[in-house]
Amino acid sequence: SDDGYGEVLELEASKTVASAFDSGDMSSEAKIIVMCSVLTQYLKIHGLHNESGVNNISRKGRGIFRAKYDTLTRVMDSGLEATARVDMSLKDKSVIDSIWDKIIDTVKILLLECLIDGYANNSKSILDIIALFLLHLPPRKYSTVGSILEKGANRAIEVAFGKNEDFDEHLTSADNIVEGAIDIFLACFMGLCQKMPSSPALKSMTGQILGGTIESSDWPTGNSSHQVRARHKLALAVCESLKTTSSQDLLVSTFPLLCRLTNVDNNNLREAAGQILSGINLADAISRERERAETAEAKAREIEEENNALLEEVDYLQVENEELQRQLAVFSESADFT
Repeated sequence: SDDGYGEVLELEASKTVASAFDSGDMSSEAKIIVMCSVLTQYLKIHGLHNESGVNNISRKGRGIFRAKYDTLTRVMDSGLEATARVDMSLKDKSVIDSIWDKIIDTVKILLLECLIDGYANNSKSILDIIALFLLHLPPRKYSTVGSILEKGANRAIEVAFGKNEDFDEHLTSADNIVEGAIDIFLACFMGLCQKMPSSPALKSMTGQILGGTIESSDWPTGNSSHQVRARHKLALAVCESLKTTSSQDLLVSTFPLLCRLTNVDNNNLREAAGQILSGINLADAISRERERAETAEAKAREIEEENNALLEEVDYLQVENEELQRQLAVFSESADFT
C-alpha cells in the first residue's frame, strides 16, 4: 500500500540521518536540531499508534518499530552528547532547558506509556536510551527525572508480576514480556542508584522486592509460575544496581536485607548479596554515624546553653522589673504624702 511504502521510505530516511550522525561531520547545533525533529516525529508516531487502540503489532510492524527504536537510539546517542556539550558552554539555560524538556518528555513516554508488547520488543533499545540519557543529563534536572524513573520502575514491576491471562491477548510470549519489564526496571532502578541515591523510592522498592523475596518460600523451579521467576529476577536486578552506586549511605541502609539475603536458597542471590556486603565500609559508616551523633550532641548542648542563658536573662529582667515596680510604688507614696 502507499502507507507501507511511505513507512519504508521514512525508515530509510531515518537510517540516512543516523548515518550522518555517526560520520562526525555535523556540528553540535545541527545534531541538536535534527535530534529534536526526530523526537517530535517519534512522539507523533507514538501518539497515532496509541490512538488506534491497537496493543498488538504485526510481525512486519514489529520489525519497523524495532528499526525506528534503533534509529532513535543512534540519534539520541550523538544528540544527547551534543546537547550536554552546548549546555556546559551556556550561562543562560532557558533555551537549552526547553530541549532537555523535550528529551525528558520522550523518556517519559518510553517508560510510562510503553505498550505491553513493547516491553518484549523494544526493551533493549529503551534500556540503552535511558543509559545514554542519564549519562548526559545535567544535575539540575535530576529532581524532575527522579519521579519519572520511580514511576517507570513501579510500572515495570506491575508488568513483571502480571498474571498469565493478562498476556494471553498479546503475540509475544509472557516470558519475553517479563524479561523486557525486568530490563526496563533495571534501567530505572540503576539510574536512581547512580544519579539519585538519596531518593526515598530506592529504599521503598528495595524493601518491597528484597523483603518480599526473603519472605517468600517459593523459589523458582521448572514448573514455577512466571510471578515467582519475576520476583527472583527483580531481586537480582536490585542487587546488580546496588553494585553500581557510590553511596555508602544507600548501601548501609540496605545492610539488614542483604544479610538476610545471604541465607536464601539461591546461589545467584547469595553471591550477589555477598559481593555488595563486601563493598560496604562499615567502619567508615560507624565513624560517620558517630560524628553525626557527636555533632548533634554538640548542637543540642549549644542550644541548651543558649536556652539557659535566655532563662537567666528572663530571670534578671524579672528581678529588674520587680525592683522598678518597688521604686515606682515608693515614688507614688512619696508623691501622695507631699
